[in-house]
Amino acid sequence: MNANVTTTETIDVVIVDDEKFVRGALRTYLSQVPDIMVVAEGENGADAVRLAHEIRPQVMLIDIQMPVMDGITAIRQIVADMPEIRILVVTGHISDIYLKAALIAGASGYVVKDAEPERIVTAVREVHAGDCPIDPAVTHVLVDDIRKTLPEVRQAAGVELSDREEDVLKLLCEGRSNSEIASALYLSESTVKYHLVRLGRKFSARDRLQLVITALRTGVVD
Repeated sequence: MNANVTTTETIDVVIVDDEKFVRGALRTYLSQVPDIMVVAEGENGADAVRLAHEIRPQVMLIDIQMPVMDGITAIRQIVADMPEIRILVVTGHISDIYLKAALIAGASGYVVKDAEPERIVTAVREVHAGDCPIDPAVTHVLVDDIRKTLPEVRQAAGVELSDREEDVLKLLCEGRSNSEIASALYLSESTVKYHLVRLGRKFSARDRLQLVITALRTGVVD
């Protein structure tokens, strides 16, 4: 739940995308902050695997559909050999199929390429800190998919929530970002983060995505 995470150390990042202008844009975004350093670039999944072994960066930004080797295959190989490397998928695909495949392969987060630069920077910091940032637009798609596949009988949550926690959780499950939740409930973003941390503890959820899934599966949010 660590949105807008800051860190005192430099995060070494490798960017892998088959489109040169996308790599350039991502490098520009990340180079504007002092705590992130782009150390290498690649244009396909094979490059990603090679650079992971050669450089051992802390975070890798990887696209999904690329020539030679696709991103999902590359993520699977990198995580199997170097699980300490955190991988953020940066893609144009808003699909629950791609999202679930990336997470199963071992990705630590998933954002779309047209996200605001600040969102991508924050996502890099979040995956480095151990969180699992998922783009709100993709979260909404995933939530719809989860709702369609839920069994009729749900497990009892056994969790007591305040009215405000219920409001925050409902908006989170709608795919809203922290700033959107704050705006809708007339709260500060720091207060929203506080509620999300409390909710994570109550549901034993390690990140916001797991919190959404748990809330839906237990029937706390319809």
